[in-house]
Amino acid sequence: MSSTRRRNKKLTSDEPIFRKSNTPATLFFFFFTAFIFLLWGSWLLPVTDPVESNYALTAKEMVLSGNWMSPQIYGTFWYDKPIMVYWLLSISYTLLGFTDLASRLPAVFCGSLSVMLLIWYMIRIKKDNIIATWSGAMMALSLEFWVISHAIITDSMLLLFTIPTMLSGYIGVMEGNKKHLVIAYAAAGLACLSKGPVGLVLPGALLLFWCISMKSGKMALRLFPWQGILAFFLVVLPWYGGMYVIHGSDFVTQFLGLHNIIRATSSEHPADNHWYYYLVLLPAALLPWTLTSFYEMVKGWKEKVPFYRFLMVWCWGTILFYTLMATKYVTYTYIAIVPAIILAALSAPKIREGEKWPAVMAAIGFFLFLVIALAGSFYIKEGSWWVLYVVIAYAIFALLIRWKKNSGRRLTIMAAVTASVFLCLMMEGLPHYLPRRSAVATAPEIYERKGEHYFFRSYPAGYTFYTGEIATRLVPPPVNEENRNPLWNEKYVMPSISDQEFMEKHQTQATPIFLFVSKSDEKYFNLWFFKHRFLPVQQFINGTIYIMTFEKDVPDSFKEAKEQIRESNRKGP
Repeated sequence: MSSTRRRNKKLTSDEPIFRKSNTPATLFFFFFTAFIFLLWGSWLLPVTDPVESNYALTAKEMVLSGNWMSPQIYGTFWYDKPIMVYWLLSISYTLLGFTDLASRLPAVFCGSLSVMLLIWYMIRIKKDNIIATWSGAMMALSLEFWVISHAIITDSMLLLFTIPTMLSGYIGVMEGNKKHLVIAYAAAGLACLSKGPVGLVLPGALLLFWCISMKSGKMALRLFPWQGILAFFLVVLPWYGGMYVIHGSDFVTQFLGLHNIIRATSSEHPADNHWYYYLVLLPAALLPWTLTSFYEMVKGWKEKVPFYRFLMVWCWGTILFYTLMATKYVTYTYIAIVPAIILAALSAPKIREGEKWPAVMAAIGFFLFLVIALAGSFYIKEGSWWVLYVVIAYAIFALLIRWKKNSGRRLTIMAAVTASVFLCLMMEGLPHYLPRRSAVATAPEIYERKGEHYFFRSYPAGYTFYTGEIATRLVPPPVNEENRNPLWNEKYVMPSISDQEFMEKHQTQATPIFLFVSKSDEKYFNLWFFKHRFLPVQQFINGTIYIMTFEKDVPDSFKEAKEQIRESNRKGP
């Protein structure tokens, strides 16, 4: 029997080839390493608009109000997402204050715990240290995981709880292990507290479809133990039931209606609603391990062992599920990277032992990642990128010039260089780029100008997070540029005023009136009927502060302005 055949037999064998590598001390080492890697430089990243600031501000209001049950923003109850993200952020703010580091810490923690959990599950399922360790390492060093493990959003928490939901579900079904099925249901409950009903609906559908693909009714019946169902309800009912008792139909209508059903049936951003959206996104999300993962997907197609079927259903079932949903978001298919990365890790022993094609696939994906990182350094010109260039030069030397000599170290070199690239991006790239999408620089400048403060068309929640002041959104004549469902406008709960009401309110000068116009709203401001009443006073990279002038000849007709905006939208920006 050839060495390749012996190795392939070893990789599919259920015989253990390790000794007690899943001890608490070993797992804690993996968690601590991932935590330090993800944490490094997080304090340099400001809270960005428009998404992150909503979660940060809601958690800040939770701490200040003392109401840890009902999320609220601008003093108004808000049912956009379940409670988990707000609880974790609120705990972080309580410990560290309302800082950028505290805002990033929950995602870092969830990402690190996800790495540790994946390693434990892979040891439990594959009984192979190399595959298990590289599953965690490759996930920590994949592009989308690295980004979202720093982001102030719900998806890092959903991924954390989806891992035990799916992998304990697999173990429970394959082995008839009720304990793992209870764990799966309890984890699904935590996922529902993180993202909503999809935390149960999608994993349940994927596991059921996998059982059907195995043509086993017995396996399908194992999915529904009463103990697991009870565990699920014990986890979710205290918050969901409590919210219904407190807020009644308002909670059901807003949370389930607007933020779940409408999101699934009516696109919030119709311009992104393309069937190929996630087919383009997944390869980018997996970098630098994209081709390694796809190689194993193709390689395993002939045998289609149960675990391979399970991973393929998990990955592509998730892609299909969200492709059928009307609203498309970059993060929606995030949980699909877990099975894709596990498949990539199956190549790790082969690459370490010098097999040609797994190594070539890994190298191509790796150098594609380096090209993208290099392009990013040209785009973000403010950073000092010499360390990145040295790292890339080393990668070229080690993996091209010394390709054969480094045969057994190729994967380790790729991982080390990838980690170095991410740290360069963290220290030199993101701290210069994210302020373009944040109110961190503009908020104090606006706040210190004594008078009334308004924001034109869009409203950065980051302003209120950083200053504590609730300003007002000035709404020009409505422009439905994406032809989206008008019900989406109900998600805006910040104080707002129409431009007609604004002009009537400020007929005479009482206090200075300051208006901030973001760079993305400049085209609408330039066509606005009352633009001539405002003079620029300070310009930033992400917008301009204007001050209102008081003249007598203020037009009272809005028809011309509306027509100008509609004509501009027809022609494009």
